Amino acid sequence: MIKYKQRYLPLCFGLILFSLSACQKHEDAQKTTEHKPAKAESQASNVAEIPAFPEDCNSVDTTISSLEKTYSPKGLNALNQLFKKCLADVPLETRYQWQEKSTEIYQHLLSESSPEVYQYMTNTLANLEPMSAKQKKELYKKLKPKAQYLVDHAKALYLEKFYVGEGEYTFVQHPQYDLDIFAPYLEKSDQIYFKQIRQEYLGENYILDAGLSISFDEVADRLLFWENFKKTYPNNHYKTKVDEYIKQYGAALFKGDDNTRTLWFDEDKIADPEAMRAIKKVSISHSSSSPIAQKFEQLIQSNKQLWEQLPKTSGIDADYDSPEQQDIRNQRDALENKIKKNVDELLKPFDN
Repeated sequence: MIKYKQRYLPLCFGLILFSLSACQKHEDAQKTTEHKPAKAESQASNVAEIPAFPEDCNSVDTTISSLEKTYSPKGLNALNQLFKKCLADVPLETRYQWQEKSTEIYQHLLSESSPEVYQYMTNTLANLEPMSAKQKKELYKKLKPKAQYLVDHAKALYLEKFYVGEGEYTFVQHPQYDLDIFAPYLEKSDQIYFKQIRQEYLGENYILDAGLSISFDEVADRLLFWENFKKTYPNNHYKTKVDEYIKQYGAALFKGDDNTRTLWFDEDKIADPEAMRAIKKVSISHSSSSPIAQKFEQLIQSNKQLWEQLPKTSGIDADYDSPEQQDIRNQRDALENKIKKNVDELLKPFDN
């Protein structure tokens, strides 16, 4: 036994020395490593300060090009998620381009949607009658998969029923879309722009069935807002649209529409009293339309007495063709046409 131990003792000792030597090298390596990380951590920190552009964001333009040509509600939903993820990392000009492209894609989606999708989204049958829950359920079964995806995800896609007048509905892109998706990444003036667009949205046209669906006072407020916006932000990215809004609301205020005219030429009055109160608001506002409103007031006021002094028609059918009644109508028509001609000349800035 003793020989056995002696025989293997040098080997065991050698192994111990080797182990100790290895341990020492390991400790030295640890110490060396412990002194080097500072540099490595510093490098890692520097890299973290410049986040890499998300890889899938490189597919945004390709996705846009595809959706401009194809009908894909699911693809549009995915694109909107990409916008949320990528807008912060692209230049401002690219953000504007994407916003414009998104509008075109939504227009394409709406134009390519089937009549059945419109019926489902608006809860109306082909004859404009309301759709029952049972009819809607049956219609859903007939929709193609892409159409089913659209109606199932209408809220996520910012799609909503919209009244266009005379009992008819459509569905549109809700203005909350731009306010949620793009506005946070655009200029301050753009954010104000989209907030106002959202505020004016009522789920229906502001002119319905040949008449204003909002008051003349509200029309005046909108006109004044956009004129002030243009004055405050003359170089806003959406200034062309702003000019359109000013023309539209200016025409709506000073002309009205068939069933809500500003100028009525009734037996006892020339203009609608509510419209004239709204025009007064504009005339004293020191806005760009104030001079027009002031001249409009003067024109109506200067002819008011003449109009009231004109003889009135009898209103009796039997007298309609009498020379006397014809002469009265001719006098009234002459003054009415004269006033209208002056008004048309005054309102040329609001012509489209």
